[in-house]
Amino acid sequence: MPALSIEVTAWPPPVAVGLRIARAILGLMVLRAGAVESFAEPQPGESSAVFHVAVDGQAHHAGTADSPWDIESALAGAHAIPPGSTVYLKGGTYRHPDRRWESPGFAIALAGAPGRPVHIRPVPGHRVTLDGKVEVKSSARHLRVWELEITVSETAAWNRRVTAGGLQVDGPADLPQGGLNILGGADSKFIHLVIRDMNSGIGFWRPAVDAEIHGCLVHGVGSIGPDRYHGPGIYTQNETGTKALTDNILFANYSTTIQAYGSSRAPVSGFRIEGNIAFAPVKEGGRQRVLIGGGQPSRRIIAADNILYEVPLEVGYNAPQNEDAVVTGNWVVNAGLSINRFKQVTESGNTVLPPGSRRPDRPADIILRPSRYVPGRGNLAIFNWARRSQVDVDLSTLLKPGQPFTIVNALDFHGEPLVAGRFGGHPVPVPMPNEPRTGNGEFCAFVVLPGVGDSEPATKQPTSTTR
Repeated sequence: MPALSIEVTAWPPPVAVGLRIARAILGLMVLRAGAVESFAEPQPGESSAVFHVAVDGQAHHAGTADSPWDIESALAGAHAIPPGSTVYLKGGTYRHPDRRWESPGFAIALAGAPGRPVHIRPVPGHRVTLDGKVEVKSSARHLRVWELEITVSETAAWNRRVTAGGLQVDGPADLPQGGLNILGGADSKFIHLVIRDMNSGIGFWRPAVDAEIHGCLVHGVGSIGPDRYHGPGIYTQNETGTKALTDNILFANYSTTIQAYGSSRAPVSGFRIEGNIAFAPVKEGGRQRVLIGGGQPSRRIIAADNILYEVPLEVGYNAPQNEDAVVTGNWVVNAGLSINRFKQVTESGNTVLPPGSRRPDRPADIILRPSRYVPGRGNLAIFNWARRSQVDVDLSTLLKPGQPFTIVNALDFHGEPLVAGRFGGHPVPVPMPNEPRTGNGEFCAFVVLPGVGDSEPATKQPTSTTR
C-alpha cells in the first residue's frame, strides 16, 4: 500500500461537516471534557511516609517539617525514601550553585514502585521555584513530580541571540542551560509544572517509557543562533511503550513548540500528543510548529484535540515511509496541518483555518479541558471570533455550585486572577486580552484553578542557594 500524504489547507474540511453541525446545535460553546484520574491511596503495608525539604534545610536533619532536609540530598536519593512516599518542598526559591551548562543541576534519582510512586511536590499553598537545571537521572522511575516552577534567573537580562550554535551567549559563557532533562523516569508523570525563561525547555528521552507530561506551562524558552534556532519547548524521542504529552500550554518560545523528532538513527514512535494548547510564537524564524516525525519510520502516533493558534501541525517528516497515525479533532488556526507519507491514517474532525481564511459565523468557540489529576482545575482555550471584550464560559462540567475558583491568563500565570469567586452555576464572563501575542483578542488560553487565594505570595518566600 503506498504511503499517504495529506495537506489540509482550508476550512471546513469535508470530514468536519458532522462536527460543524454538532457545534451549531450546541450554539456558542464547544466543550471537550475528560474524566479526572486520581491516585489510589496506599494499601495496607505500603509506605505513606512524608518528608520535608526547605531552602534552609540540611542533609543531616531528620526530614521532618521542623527539621527539613536540603533539596539536593533529598532528590538525589541520599536518604531512605521508600515507594509511596511524598517529599514536600516548602515555599521559596531554590537556587542551584553550579551554573555551568554541563551541570545536571538539581538531580532527581528517587525510585518508587509500580502502583506506589514517589511524589515530589510543594507544600499545599506554597510556590516553589527551582532556579537552575533539573535532571531526572537514569535510575529514577515511578515518580510523580507536581506543580514546581523551573527557571533560570539570569535569563531576564540575556540577549537571546547567541554567537555559536546555541552554546555561547553574548554575555557570561557559563549561563545555565536550565530546563527539565528527563533521562530516566519510566512510569513517571510530570504534572502542572511551570517551565519558563531559559535556553532549553523539556527534554523527554527514550528511557522515560510510558511516562507523561501533563498540564505544564512552557514559555520563554530557546535562543536564536547564527545557524538556526535552539531550545524547543518540548524535545522528545521514543521507541517502546507510549509517551504522553497531554494538556500542556506552550507559548512565546523561540524554537519548535513540540519537537518529537529524530534522525535516521533515533526513533519517533509511540506518542499520544493530546489536548495541548500552543499560541503566541516568536514570529522571527517561523520555527513554531508542532512536529511529530523524523528520519526513521514513525508508528503508533496519536495527535488529537490539540488547539494551535499560529502554530502548524506536521505529522511525519522526511522518513520515506511511516506506518500509522491518528490525527483527529485538532484546531489549527492561522497555520496549516500536514500528514506525510503514512501507510495508514485516521484523519477526521480537524478544523483548519489558514491565515486570511473566513472565520466561523458564531461569536466564539470555547474548549474546556479538565485536569486528569486535580479536580476543579482545567485549561480553557477561547477562539473569540467576534472580538468581544469578554466571553461567557460555562464551567459546570468542571466546578460544583458554591465551589471557590480562580481564572488566570496563561500569559501571566502567577499574576492577578482575571476572575475569582464562587461558582454560582451560571456562565462566567472571562475578559479577553487585546494584544498582538494573542491575535489582538481573537484567541487566548487560561487556567481555571480550584480555590481562591491559596497561593502564598512569592515576596514572602525565602531564597537560598544549595551547598
